[in-house]
Amino acid sequence: MLSENSVVFAAGGGNKSIVLTPFPENELWEASCADPQEWFTLTVSSNTLEIEAKPNHSTESRSGAVVLTSPEGRFDQYTVNVYQEGAAPLEFSTTATDHHFDSEGGEISFSVESNYQWTVEYDCSWLTVVHEVESSRMIILCQPNMSDEELSEILTIHAGEGEQGRQIQIKITQGTRADNPYFKLLGQWEITATKWFYSPNGSLNSLDFSPNPSDYYLIFDIEEGVYGETLIMRDFLYPDTSLEVRYDKAGGSFVIPFGWTVLSYDVFLYLTLVSDRQFAYASLEVEALPSSDYSSLTLDLPSVDGFNYVGFGLWTYDEDGNKIALGSNYRPTMFPMGDISFRKQSN
Repeated sequence: MLSENSVVFAAGGGNKSIVLTPFPENELWEASCADPQEWFTLTVSSNTLEIEAKPNHSTESRSGAVVLTSPEGRFDQYTVNVYQEGAAPLEFSTTATDHHFDSEGGEISFSVESNYQWTVEYDCSWLTVVHEVESSRMIILCQPNMSDEELSEILTIHAGEGEQGRQIQIKITQGTRADNPYFKLLGQWEITATKWFYSPNGSLNSLDFSPNPSDYYLIFDIEEGVYGETLIMRDFLYPDTSLEVRYDKAGGSFVIPFGWTVLSYDVFLYLTLVSDRQFAYASLEVEALPSSDYSSLTLDLPSVDGFNYVGFGLWTYDEDGNKIALGSNYRPTMFPMGDISFRKQSN
């Protein structure tokens, strides 16, 4: 007698036991597969038939049979049917793409969606990858690159097994400080134009003039602010001052908060000082666009009401917003106006 004539396994496999009650009691039965099978194994004792099925990674179900025979065939054979369900079709997608970190590293996360367990493989010490299966999220942490060489690593995301197993690879790279646009901007710069005249009192009647930059604060320093977010322009137009500007990490440029006013037929950029050495933020943002080698920066000067921006000015105010004095004015000549640029002097 058999406790069951058939067994059904889930796709994940497992063990099933069938109780044998032989007759006569001392009769020893033998178990074998009806046809050669590799996906399940048999163990038979005097009163138990153990069947162990391996996981089924295919979406197709499978079946087989166990044949029980008595010694010398004295009794009829018994057949136990064995079935196993197919696996659910693999679902696997991710937002992960190739990614480049700058020299300072950072963190980026991607989603990984799958109805199976998934893992991430990589072989380097400068990356740490956290895979959160429950939240379907993969987090990549990158350390600062202190070497002089660009780093590169392939991450392999695995999901599913057997014939349904799939993998997605992404490439992670990291640059050096020498190639980092943010650090390329640091150093000493000079304000340049095709031709200048200098107006110490704001008059439009000044003669053409070729100023000595060190005398008129046309040389300034760009220093590090909040990494990747801001830069500090020191001694810009006025000694012992510092002006924080916004850095555009995507384009490698930065934005200067100018104001603007119309003097005669010129639109004039200006900055304001409050207290002694503190700039007040103005209403107009002018982008400084770098050259390909970061040796110069060109101001992207728009026009307003048909007027072009043609120079710089410095207005000095007290803490209550009252104008104290008109500071130095630096202007390129109007015809031709040419670009107003910053030229790098040293790192």
